[in-house]
Amino acid sequence: TTALRLVPMKKLSWIFLLGCASLLPACSNEALTPEQEIRQFVAKAAEAAENRSADDLDELMHRDYLDQKGYNKKQLGKLLRVYFFRNKNIFLLTRISEIEILSDNQARVDLHVAMAASAISDINALAGLRTQLVRFELQLVKQDEWLLQNARWSPASIADMQ
Repeated sequence: TTALRLVPMKKLSWIFLLGCASLLPACSNEALTPEQEIRQFVAKAAEAAENRSADDLDELMHRDYLDQKGYNKKQLGKLLRVYFFRNKNIFLLTRISEIEILSDNQARVDLHVAMAASAISDINALAGLRTQLVRFELQLVKQDEWLLQNARWSPASIADMQ
């Protein structure tokens, strides 16, 4: 015979409540706007770069990625791995200047990034740190989620970060 183990009602009700609470975010009717999704995309990319995760960045790129230097997704992945190998600490401060929604599945992002080997507490800290400032023009395409399809970059200044 199989022995049945009864869970006390009080414990069962707590398990049920915790299970329901964990499902609440998934049941929310409030979908994110495209701009909010793109801000999340930029945050994910920054986190992946700070964690030196080329694999996580690779997941954010469209299979047909191509940039101003002619690098495709595979070539850029190799360059990122070399950059991460050479730079043990990467800290970023990002500022989105503009998000332009071009269609339901295309967007353009103007992004300024300060990169340093030590933590960047805020814009005021940039002057005291050795940083690299870059302006990125990103073309995104949406396929279930936003992906990087094209990137252009150029040097930026501290004034661009304000």
